[in-house]
Amino acid sequence: MLIFCLYAALLLGLGLRDARRSRGEAAFFVNGRSSGAWHTGFSLIASCIGGSATMGMAGLAWQVGTPSFWWLGSGACGLALLTLFLAKKVRASGAYTMPEIVSAWLGPRARTLVSFIILPAWLAILAAQFTAMGKLTHALASLPPEWALFAGAAVITAYSCLGGQASVIRSDLPQCLLLIAGVLTALLWLFLHDSAPLGNLRLEIVNEQFGPGRFSYFMLVMGGSYLVCPMLFGRILSARNEKSALRGCWFAVAGLLFSAAAIVVLGVLCRGFVPEGMSPDDVLSSAMALMPSWAGMLLLAALLSAVLSSADSCVVTASTVLCNDILGRRDVALCRKVTLLLGAGGLALAARGHGILDLLLMANDIYVCGVAVPVFVAMLMKRGTVRPSFALAAMAAGGAGGLSSAVFGEPFFAYAGMALSAAAMLAGRFMGSRPVSCPAG
Repeated sequence: MLIFCLYAALLLGLGLRDARRSRGEAAFFVNGRSSGAWHTGFSLIASCIGGSATMGMAGLAWQVGTPSFWWLGSGACGLALLTLFLAKKVRASGAYTMPEIVSAWLGPRARTLVSFIILPAWLAILAAQFTAMGKLTHALASLPPEWALFAGAAVITAYSCLGGQASVIRSDLPQCLLLIAGVLTALLWLFLHDSAPLGNLRLEIVNEQFGPGRFSYFMLVMGGSYLVCPMLFGRILSARNEKSALRGCWFAVAGLLFSAAAIVVLGVLCRGFVPEGMSPDDVLSSAMALMPSWAGMLLLAALLSAVLSSADSCVVTASTVLCNDILGRRDVALCRKVTLLLGAGGLALAARGHGILDLLLMANDIYVCGVAVPVFVAMLMKRGTVRPSFALAAMAAGGAGGLSSAVFGEPFFAYAGMALSAAAMLAGRFMGSRPVSCPAG
């Protein structure tokens, strides 16, 4: 309980400080565009490595071995493509949010559509992070599950509401360092306890348990979510300049690759420690219970940092998109109220809306196929070279493929949607262009 209270007090204190030092809308929405390369890079890493990417990936490594690397490895590939082709354009746009950039390339209707897809998708992700946060808070503070969920969600929402993007980015650095320290400490302890699982480890891209089909899904769909992501765009837009943005992005790519390798080794080492027959999702929690108390507590705090650093990014992303791109207002007071509202919505979904949450999570599949692909293709070209009507058709085709994939559990629909989406964008480019008079900002 003491550790949780200290952690919460630190975050709330950071939020209060940023609220007092706030320089207006720029500070709340894009950290005053003051992030250096290090802060940008660590913030990108922290935003990408949430609870699912840590606990889920370690469990997958325990189950299938080294191919689990592609859980985060695919994200590193997607972020590398973003850095190579889009990062300079994103930072140079001077926008406050990703949909604002979409408006510059594809018009105001595309901006509105993208915003309405982002909102439920990120609200669902926020609810999932709140659920993970509640479980960790329950273990760390010994609170009843319902109170643990409320306490964790309240802390995240409160400090995000106070400082906005500034608080999120400043807290990401220590949270990322704590995550890395916890994972490496647990890894070292497990290695010293029993290193035999590593001796039998085979370096494989795919294997019988993780075949080519699963590899393709990870690379195209999961990796595709990093190509055009409102959270990652927000970090790039917060960078001091294009140079800081690029350096931060490349540092984040390296950090994701390193983190992926470390989590894989951690999961594999659990093979000699965690009893057989365990659910992959419970591997790390079981390992924590069997470790010495100091090591287990440090790993628990690291996982708490992983969830916090993703959840705060989700709620700030959703609130800034709602205010800037749907309501059309860059008002800090309004955005704080919206942040509280979205935090309450995420908490309600996490507490009792499991059926609704499953439906909302489909929005993420729709987003990857219907937003990430057409926006990426559009931004490879000059502004206004794709007819807005073709862009909307591309989003509809891709979104339909993503929805079908989520409903029927068949990745082929997602691949088909992505292909149709890209084809529609190219058709809109070569069948005649019409300037889009909606510059970002």
